[in-house]
Amino acid sequence: MSEKIYYAAMFRSRPFTFIIGCMFIFPPLYWFLLARSEKITFSDGRIIYSRGLLSKNDTECDLNRVSSVQVRQSVGQRIFGAGDVVVNTAGDVPEIEALGFANPNEIKKAIDEARRS
Repeated sequence: MSEKIYYAAMFRSRPFTFIIGCMFIFPPLYWFLLARSEKITFSDGRIIYSRGLLSKNDTECDLNRVSSVQVRQSVGQRIFGAGDVVVNTAGDVPEIEALGFANPNEIKKAIDEARRS
């Protein structure tokens, strides 16, 4: 007689456990990866805004060209200490629009200090 192998059914045996597990594991993991995929770096008189995990998109801006830095916060973002940082240059469209960063006022202060020095 030939050998037959049977594996346990992951979803079919406990569908509610699987659905509940997906609801509580995947959204936080997704949010964590989104948060780690964006960063702002200040180096050598430049601001570098990087986005993406697998494919990267970098936007660089010279600090001498920065005309204003704007911080936008909704009520919920103010409660949790987050916000959006918008870096404007001479053009009409913002050069860098970084959404959902923690401590946006500290980022604005760091940009202002880097512009002065």
